[in-house]
Amino acid sequence: MSRVAVYGATGFIGTACAHALRHAGHDVVARTARRLWVAPEDLAGSPAAGHRPFLDEVRAELDGVDAVVNAAGLATSAASRTPALVGANAAWPRLLADACERARVPRLVHVSTAAVQGRAPRLDESLDYAPVTPYARAKVLGEQLLRDAAARGTVATTVYRPPSVHGPGRRMTSDFAAFCRRFPLVTCADGSQPVPVALVGNVGAALAEIVTADDAPLVVSHPYEGHTVRTLYETFAPGRPLRCLPAAAVGALLRAAEPTGSWLPPLGALCRRAELMLLGQAQAPGWLAARGFRLPLGQAAWDELATGLRGPVPRPRAARGPCDTRDDTYRSPR
Repeated sequence: MSRVAVYGATGFIGTACAHALRHAGHDVVARTARRLWVAPEDLAGSPAAGHRPFLDEVRAELDGVDAVVNAAGLATSAASRTPALVGANAAWPRLLADACERARVPRLVHVSTAAVQGRAPRLDESLDYAPVTPYARAKVLGEQLLRDAAARGTVATTVYRPPSVHGPGRRMTSDFAAFCRRFPLVTCADGSQPVPVALVGNVGAALAEIVTADDAPLVVSHPYEGHTVRTLYETFAPGRPLRCLPAAAVGALLRAAEPTGSWLPPLGALCRRAELMLLGQAQAPGWLAARGFRLPLGQAAWDELATGLRGPVPRPRAARGPCDTRDDTYRSPR
């Protein structure tokens, strides 16, 4: 049994990670991340900028710890490029790496995101980056700072990249379920293109696997959960038709929106989500798959999640006369 400090243990992913670690027999110690406000140019000049006042106190709370998991951060895909965003997603992970080195903690696992590879044709475990949003760029900076810290060789460091993570209580999941009920479902081709998504319980299990491994590489991607655009729509909106759009027209529209999305983060994030559901994105098999790791939750868990988010079935419509102008739009509860 190991003693593992989890930063962000009360958050969405941190809760799942702590549960999986406890289930595996580990002693989990919940820790609170520090709020840092750091400009990107300050980090470029000195990776320790902005966090020196916290370094000693964080080091002190790592005494007796065998491993650290950082599940803390500012997980807002539509966020603007602010010192708070950079501080949470770049400066804080580097602070932890430095604190682990001082406290002689041998293992650090940091939760990043597949968004660092953005529009890459295929997600993989390389250090090739293609971020689209300020959020993704801050995560890239965090990975690069951890890569530089890991090069010193004193702390075994792994950056874990989950894709879009779904689960009960997450706003992104409930919003997607509501979208599937209310709007036409569209994609390109026949909808068989793979889409990178993950259940939060599977993310927690993957983190527990990484923490306990002796040979985990610098970058580990989340395994492909088997969903295509069509099967994801069918899970959250069974029976609804799927309309197919021409890929060329969709690509042209997304490219036209790209310049505006580059300086308007909410639009950039929205376009990226639409791009995934229209065009999909492939995933290369990674270290976890090669290790023989099996995701504990499958389609039944996806179905259970989707069922819990569906609104009541609308009542059959009564016959109407030619002058009946009642609104027939079904509005599910928020």
